[in-house]
Amino acid sequence: MQPLCALTDALPSRYWLVRANVSPALLQAPGAPVALLVEEGRIAAIERQPTPDAVQFDLDGATVLTRFVDPHVHLDKGDLLAMGLQPAESLMDAVAAVRADYARWTEDELRQRIDFGLRTAFAHGTRALNTYCDWSEPEGPLAWAVLQASREDWQGRIELLLTALVDVAHFAQEDQADVISRAVAMGGGRLGLFVYPGAEPRALRRAFECAARQGLAMDIHADEHLEPPVTQLGLIASLAREFGLGPRTVCSHACVLQMLSSPERLRVLEGLAEAGVSLVCLPYTNLYLQDSARDCRGQRTTPQRRGILPVHEARAHGIALAFGSDNHRDPFFPGGDLDPLQLLALATLVAQLDEPLRDWADTITTIPARFLGLAWDGVLRPGAPADLVIHPGRNSREVLGRVGAGRRVLRNGQPLGQAEAQLPDFRDLDALRQSRALRACA
Repeated sequence: MQPLCALTDALPSRYWLVRANVSPALLQAPGAPVALLVEEGRIAAIERQPTPDAVQFDLDGATVLTRFVDPHVHLDKGDLLAMGLQPAESLMDAVAAVRADYARWTEDELRQRIDFGLRTAFAHGTRALNTYCDWSEPEGPLAWAVLQASREDWQGRIELLLTALVDVAHFAQEDQADVISRAVAMGGGRLGLFVYPGAEPRALRRAFECAARQGLAMDIHADEHLEPPVTQLGLIASLAREFGLGPRTVCSHACVLQMLSSPERLRVLEGLAEAGVSLVCLPYTNLYLQDSARDCRGQRTTPQRRGILPVHEARAHGIALAFGSDNHRDPFFPGGDLDPLQLLALATLVAQLDEPLRDWADTITTIPARFLGLAWDGVLRPGAPADLVIHPGRNSREVLGRVGAGRRVLRNGQPLGQAEAQLPDFRDLDALRQSRALRACA
């Protein structure tokens, strides 16, 4: 029997992973540490004890997860700080800064920034990723075409889902709404909306009408603020029910739910649950941007309100809930690295998750896989892909205390090659910034 550290080189086509600690959410029949038989890149059997007919690797209680699914990422904006932009201090300031930068985006820069993000996510263990694309003109922006090309380039490594992110105000005009929805459908995408406080209800209704007509899933940035009682989620739930799109509707952010009175929060959550709408919690960006303020002397003040939706209450209502990476190294958030396991560690801190690997591992694996409509839901069963993330930690405190230490990613039963497993060097982006500077001088 070989130790965990042997899972670095090419593995035989048939082998056992023995004494694997698998989250109950990822097993059809949860229980104690199990043995996983991998054959020709797939899970062939799950047993209590291995049989002596194949090489055995002793995991000694190491944690086994299925490769991650990240439901909310902005690859088109990724690493804009490396291009010279600065972090913003509010959501709308960040939106304005990025919109002002659109004119500087070139096909080559977009391709390289997007590829840098995908290489990062892949090395961390992500198998599927839903990215938004800021929709800057009705027929679709340059970034949409670049992302479509990236989707083809990464096929077989990361399943890339594309969601247009459209200001809901664009749906106020019927002809423009039709152009946008048709373009999104032709590109095999999802219809995403940015719905701000005070948005026109008729525009939101027309967006649902277009989605129903074109057969599009809905993906809505909603209630990304902390100013009660303003909330759009009640109307979204009602429209999702009316148009039969509840199970195909995802709402992200929803920070204001934390600020509502208990009866009002309960009413909104019940409406979302009844409609079948899913929720995505985004701790990185929302904790960074929400409740940002300065005093009369212009000095930063410490935030007192948490920019995070009530995840425990959402789960208690049976709402499908996932965590997403959101922005990374752009005006919305200066950090982030598209690592769902690190994201779960942060969520554990800010939302006080008990036993996160046992009870919440599904928020970065199976739950987003289901509401995004992936072919594999991430549950380990005979016939499932042997797409695994193995961490030497044996429990939540060991894994989340040292998130990056000793992690191994298996794709189709084989460890990632040395180049694939290596996180890209930030110096790779330096030439892009220099290219921007040269264009500005030309």
